[in-house]
Amino acid sequence: MKAPRSRLTHGTGPHRLMRPALLAAFLAVTQPAWSVETLDDAWRQALSVDARLRAADAEADAARATREAARGLALPKATASSSYTVLNREPAALIGLPSIPGVTLPNQMPLSERSYATHALQATLPVYTGGRISAAVNAAEAGVQASGFERTRSEQAIKLDVAETYLNVLRARSALAASERHLAALDAHAADVAELGKQGLVARNDILSVAVAQADARQRRTQARNATELAAAAYNRLLGRPLDNPVDVAEPAANSTGRPDIAALEARARGLRPEIALLGAHAEATDQEAEMERAGTRPQVGIKAAVLHEDNRYRVNQDVAQLMVGVQWDLFDGNVQRHRADAATARARAARERQDDAASLIALEVRKEWLAVGEADERLATTRTALAQADENLRVARDRYRNGVGTHTEVLDAEALRSLTDSNHFNAHYDLHLARLRLKKAVGEL
Repeated sequence: MKAPRSRLTHGTGPHRLMRPALLAAFLAVTQPAWSVETLDDAWRQALSVDARLRAADAEADAARATREAARGLALPKATASSSYTVLNREPAALIGLPSIPGVTLPNQMPLSERSYATHALQATLPVYTGGRISAAVNAAEAGVQASGFERTRSEQAIKLDVAETYLNVLRARSALAASERHLAALDAHAADVAELGKQGLVARNDILSVAVAQADARQRRTQARNATELAAAAYNRLLGRPLDNPVDVAEPAANSTGRPDIAALEARARGLRPEIALLGAHAEATDQEAEMERAGTRPQVGIKAAVLHEDNRYRVNQDVAQLMVGVQWDLFDGNVQRHRADAATARARAARERQDDAASLIALEVRKEWLAVGEADERLATTRTALAQADENLRVARDRYRNGVGTHTEVLDAEALRSLTDSNHFNAHYDLHLARLRLKKAVGEL
């Protein structure tokens, strides 16, 4: 008895022909297009979520608020106050009235009620502070500049971290592919050994040794697969994504511009590196703090205006307005402010000394990364040639073994050498990209 035909799979007519086209069109509309992520995409994502950059932004906000507070020191200050006073007795003044026969005259005159309320509206304006306010503004302005340099430094550090993890993903995947190629080559050789073994042309230890080599290759493949997953997880962490989020990154663009002049790079680094400018801003802020301390030893002049109201029935005028010009000059304070100024000046001098040292270290860092670019470039050219030679060496060794001229050990050695050359090649490739990015970071252009 024949099984009934399926109408779904054996139907006829135009509807059967339209179904695949309709399904393909539906999937194209409903499924989002998957785009490979570039390094620039990764940088944008990481900079939008990194906590270090948010912290730098918060520090910048704090520095700007401090600057506005310093500017406010030169503006008038208005205060309103109220108080209620209770005395144990009414204040009075002795009066000496001439005596009148037969009349008892009081010898005191009340000056104030025993309890009364006082209300005041006051405004003060500094006229001369010896440069204290301008120094405070300048110090705060230097703090704003320092926060900007700190943000730039944080941004460049984040971009380099992302670039390293980005290249580590590609490096790990290349290592996994290399382990797959190594295992495939051993499997092919194992097939040759097995075929020759059937013919009784090889010793049993050839079969055993290739099996051991295959097992070792599978272990290395497992390690490479785990390293690939770990690299992807580290990459996702920097971009603020779930650690198991799928990762698909593009190969970085080739850059064959050559090595720029080292002297020009060092000169650019001195002008661009935020660390040097940051130390300079710290030194300037500390200099201004010293000037603020010195200003405290100079006269301080201010104007004060006030309107007072006192609920006191003994006062003829309960509302009184006053205008006062005051001068305060601390003639001697134990040299406290002078020593504080000297301490701030010494801290500024220390910051400038560190600035000079930082410039020297940055020049050394630029030279180190410049040399690393040259080294990786030479390694890449060398391994590119060596890779072709290793492939040919493996081919010759396998042909010799099949023809009974070469040994099994020669094939395994040739494959191990080809695997090592493959690893050296892709490592040199990604080391070159990373060295170029590190050189940009060292110059301050990342």
